[in-house]
Amino acid sequence: GGQQSAREYTAANRAYAQQVMSNEPPVSLGEPDEMADGDSAPGVYKYRKWRLSDEVTRVVRCELNGMTEMKGANASLFIKALTEFDSKVTGMDWRSKIETQRGAGIATELKNNANKLAKWTCCALLAGADIMKLGFVSRAHPKDPANHVILNTQSYKPKDFAQQINLTETNMWGVFKAVADATMKLPDGKYLLVKDPNKPTLRTYEVPEDAFDDGYSKEPLE
Repeated sequence: GGQQSAREYTAANRAYAQQVMSNEPPVSLGEPDEMADGDSAPGVYKYRKWRLSDEVTRVVRCELNGMTEMKGANASLFIKALTEFDSKVTGMDWRSKIETQRGAGIATELKNNANKLAKWTCCALLAGADIMKLGFVSRAHPKDPANHVILNTQSYKPKDFAQQINLTETNMWGVFKAVADATMKLPDGKYLLVKDPNKPTLRTYEVPEDAFDDGYSKEPLE
């Protein structure tokens, strides 16, 4: 079902990010993550702040997954994997066409997963990544969800890819500002924003303060 597919995608995405990294010593960009474990994807988090108005300041935890050398300097990488779904549904068999028709592969993903690609591009732009590295990953055997192969890799500059998928940064910030302005007019409380699946509508629901409580202590750490 959906949960199994989500787990498969998450594992494949993490494995791809690890697979494309070299065995050279990692680049240190700050304090180590004490919560990280051997299954964690490589990368760092950095926090960036934008002041959109006198009332709205946005702080974002951004993710970078690696570094490479480009024109004699370090270039930061944002790495994600596109996992092949049933070719009978998507209409394109990656194994037979990905080497010669990578553009068609991206076009198919844009048709079927436009939101995912837009979200990744947004994250890469927010993080200030120099390069987006997208991998085309498929099951080693159609009925085996545990083993995958990398069919191809494509790299883009985030701004160039944003233009290719018609993602306008001005609109991106405008949508966020509109949502922030609307929510700031609401009384203090806890709210859930839900995108209508079939209409360009964002619905706001007020929920109890303990909704979605994960049970973790909210006391400050020593």
